[in-house]
Amino acid sequence: MVVRPVAWLRWHAGYALRSLRRALRGPSRERDLLVQSAKSAVAAALAWLVAYEVLHAPLASLAPWVALVMVHTTVYRSVVKGLQQGFAVVFGVVVATAGFALAGDRTVALIAVLLVTMPLVNLRTFGDQGIYGPLTAVLVVTSGQPSAHAMGWRLLETGLGMAVGVLVNALILPPTHLRDAHEAVTGVAEEIAGQLDRLGDGLAGEWDVNDARDWLRRSDDLRARTEDAWSAIRRGRESMRMNPRSRPGRRGEDLSAVLLPLEVVAKQTQGICRTLVDAAEEGMPDPDPGFLAVYAEMLCHGATVVRAYRRRRLDTGAPDLPAVLDAAREHSGHLHGRLRADEFRLDGWLIHGPLLIEIDRMLTGLADDQDLSYGREP
Repeated sequence: MVVRPVAWLRWHAGYALRSLRRALRGPSRERDLLVQSAKSAVAAALAWLVAYEVLHAPLASLAPWVALVMVHTTVYRSVVKGLQQGFAVVFGVVVATAGFALAGDRTVALIAVLLVTMPLVNLRTFGDQGIYGPLTAVLVVTSGQPSAHAMGWRLLETGLGMAVGVLVNALILPPTHLRDAHEAVTGVAEEIAGQLDRLGDGLAGEWDVNDARDWLRRSDDLRARTEDAWSAIRRGRESMRMNPRSRPGRRGEDLSAVLLPLEVVAKQTQGICRTLVDAAEEGMPDPDPGFLAVYAEMLCHGATVVRAYRRRRLDTGAPDLPAVLDAAREHSGHLHGRLRADEFRLDGWLIHGPLLIEIDRMLTGLADDQDLSYGREP
C-alpha cells in the first residue's frame, strides 16, 4: 500500500523536473506554460496591489482572483473569455445584491441566487465562463454587507481584475503558438512514416491477425494525432489575433495546406490496416506471399516519400521529393504490371486490389504538383 504512492510521487516528481529542464533549455511548450504561469502570478499581484493598496477596496481579493483567470494561452482568448466572464460576474454581483436585499437573510439569499445563477453554467453564450456567475454570487452574499454601494465596489474590482489580466497577457511576452503547429505537423509526418515502415517490415515476414489488429490500433492513434495537429494549427492562428507581436513577417506558413495531404495519407494507412484485419478475420483468401513481398517494399517507398514531403514542406525545402516519388510510382507500376500478368494467386485478388488502391491514393496525395490549398479548413 505504501509502495504505489511512493512510486507515483517519484514518477511525477521526475516528470516535473524533466519539464522544468526542457523549459529552461530553450523554446518549448513547457517554457510557454511556465511563462503563462508567471504572467498569471504577476497579473494577480498587480491587481491586488491596485485594489488593496491604492483603491482600498472592501473586497480586494476579487480583483486578483479575476486577473488570475484572465491570462489564457492567447491574447484573443483572454479578450473573448474576459468578456464572457465579465458578463457572468456582473450578473452574479447584481443578482446577489438584489437577492440579499429582498430576502434579508444570507442563507435564504444564497439559495435563491444560486437557483437563478446556476443556469449560466450551461448557457453557450458564456462558454466555460458561466461558472463565475454563481461563484461570484456566493462570494458576494457570504462576505460583507451586500448593498448598492457594495455592488459598485464589486463591479469596480471585477473590471480592474479583467483589465489587469488582459493587459498583462497582451503586453508582457504575448503568446504565439506557431511553433506548436509546426512541431505537431512534423510529428504527424514522422508517425506516418514510422507506421509505413512497421507495416512494410511486418508484411515482409511472418504476421497474423493479432499483428494486423495492432497495426490498426496504431493507425487509429495516428488519426487522433492528426486531429491534435489541426487543433494546434487553430491555436497558432488564434494566437496571432489581437497580438502586438503579430506582424506580416511573423504569421508563418499556412500549415493547413501541409497537413491536409498528410491527413489523407493517414486515412489510406488506416485503410490498409483495416483491409488486412478484415482479410484475416473474415476468412478471405490470404494474399499471395510474392505480392506481399513486393507490396512491403512499396510501403517502405511510401515512408521515404512521406519523409521527403516533410523535408520539402516543413524543414529545409529539400528538392528530393519528385525523384523519390517517381521511384515509388515506378515500383507501383511494376507491381500493377505483375498483377495484370497473373503472376500471383488469382484467389487473392479480393485483397490485392484494395491494397494497391490505397497505396496509389497515398502517392497521389503527396504529389508535390497537386493544388494543396483546397479541402478542409482547421
